[in-house]
Amino acid sequence: MEETPTEDTPTTTDESLPKRYYVQFWKKVQPAEPRFDVIAGTIYWSDVKQDIIIEGLNNAFSSDIERFFGNDLVLPNGVFVSYELTPKEWVLNLHNAQLVDGFYAVNSLETIDETE
Repeated sequence: MEETPTEDTPTTTDESLPKRYYVQFWKKVQPAEPRFDVIAGTIYWSDVKQDIIIEGLNNAFSSDIERFFGNDLVLPNGVFVSYELTPKEWVLNLHNAQLVDGFYAVNSLETIDETE
């Protein structure tokens, strides 16, 4: 006999599961020609590990990307997002920030964060 959920029965939804939030860094090679942009690396925030994980960096740009870590973001509306105090928000806002030296970030993917 199958049990039907009641108000007291906990339910699991995608919203209640831990997530990973992936961000890709790109480097502009030619102004106004995005088709020539090069992927510089991928990072993600892990709800399970409560940390920023570097998934892979292009060797040509790894030191440039690593310079972004530890620095606060300034968003176009003048709001600062702290790397140290709110690292998850920092990752989630990378695609809104204006990065230097021709780099930009794209919030690329949100997935379920499975335990390893």
